[in-house]
Amino acid sequence: MLNFREIVNSLYGAYLFARRDPNALSHFNISMEGFYRSFLAMILAIPLFAIENSIDYRKISTDTAIVPFLLLLCLALLVSWGTYLLIMAVLARYMGFSNHYSVFVIVYNWMQFAIILLWLPISIIATGVLPESFSSTMTLFFIAATYIFLWYVLKVTLNLSGMTATGFAFLEFLIVILIQGIFSEWLFTAPV
Repeated sequence: MLNFREIVNSLYGAYLFARRDPNALSHFNISMEGFYRSFLAMILAIPLFAIENSIDYRKISTDTAIVPFLLLLCLALLVSWGTYLLIMAVLARYMGFSNHYSVFVIVYNWMQFAIILLWLPISIIATGVLPESFSSTMTLFFIAATYIFLWYVLKVTLNLSGMTATGFAFLEFLIVILIQGIFSEWLFTAPV
């Protein structure tokens, strides 16, 4: 069972990764049990993701009611998150880094939760206080920072070259865009 201390340690480890601290990995539970428990980060992320998107909902042009909209968005998040990890598992097997894959998954899962946790207050401030043009720019910078973070996590946990890590970070971007494209048909409905 996941405990509060493991959550805090993992989030602190994610913070240390963002600072490129060489001791960051020591804060994660790098065991088979830690591997499976890291997937609970998905469950912890869902309510935060739903709250953040419920705040953004009023700015979105859609006739989809808020509850189905949030459910679909959360499902899209889980599908893209899981799809990326599944594709990385296949690549790990065929590209020779399967012995590092579980460490990557542990860090990736907690990193994703940390990003969603960090984005929630930023989104609230951006939506309620800042002009829309500044808010959009801030969102782009945040997204760019998360992909730089992902690049570093890939490089360190999987022991990859910078170029290979760049390709795998871009792969995640493509998966997210593809999944969002699939779900957008249901998310963004218009009056008939």
